[in-house]
Amino acid sequence: MIIIQQPNTSPYTYSSGNAAKFLGSSLPEAPNPQNNDICICDFIQCEYIERVFADPNNPNDFWKNDQNEFLFKRFVNADTVLMELHKDGVKVDDLNNDDYGTFFNGFASGSSEQQLYVGYLLSWIDVYDAFGSGSYTVVTNLNIIGVQTENISRVFNLSLYSDLLANGTVRVESTQNGNIFGNDFDYTDLNWYQSLRIPAIFGNPSPVFETTEYKTSTHKRTQNKAKMSREWSLNTKLLSWEVVEVLIYNKLLANEILITDYQIKAESIWRRKSMFMQEIEKPEITGNPKRRYNIKFVDVKDIYTKRNF
Repeated sequence: MIIIQQPNTSPYTYSSGNAAKFLGSSLPEAPNPQNNDICICDFIQCEYIERVFADPNNPNDFWKNDQNEFLFKRFVNADTVLMELHKDGVKVDDLNNDDYGTFFNGFASGSSEQQLYVGYLLSWIDVYDAFGSGSYTVVTNLNIIGVQTENISRVFNLSLYSDLLANGTVRVESTQNGNIFGNDFDYTDLNWYQSLRIPAIFGNPSPVFETTEYKTSTHKRTQNKAKMSREWSLNTKLLSWEVVEVLIYNKLLANEILITDYQIKAESIWRRKSMFMQEIEKPEITGNPKRRYNIKFVDVKDIYTKRNF
């Protein structure tokens, strides 16, 4: 027998049971938190950058619009403090009026020392409206008791607000009153606003239970008062000493501390959460000049308190 196999030029096509695969677009990845880091090395000088944001389309959304403060000290009336706004290393305007925020040419109701202070509260939404995004510095020319110096601020990387760009940062706002010994300024009664955005994570409140009790004549334990408070954590990433000095030894000593977290995947949204600082932990890091801190806070007001009398 001779068997000849002929190719099938029109095979039967089965349509049932077929599967088709479609590739959708992937979710955007959050930027590396290092992009939001602030860099000032202790041993090797490198650029100091703070990320700041503005959103002209939503001017009332405070968490999308940053501000930063600058304060200088004159000793006599003849001293001069001339502030300039620079973008990408080029001067764009003087900071001697309220065009880009609030200009303070002394505090008239303050002490004789405070009346000589010169400051500026820079509103980044006004800067963005005028000059757009970019790298900004505040350059200040000082003539103090006949000595001329130039002060160049840290670099501020101004961008249109984005949840992705802000991810991994925390904004710490504070209001200063009182006198911090060892600081150059007396903030007594100034209500001086301060703001700093750092690479960090905030939130994750842990319940802390407290109670007072008494025992009855039958030795039964009976609740007298109970309180459930919350302990909050601010876990910073690596910070330089310059940032630590401003945050730990100035802003966190303020009369009021407000914290806003920008984690995209946070369990809850915390905006201008009023906090009372409890303690600071500094994990030891060998071989690195930067520092990392775990800062503990509690609620300013006890709201979960029960009394039985």
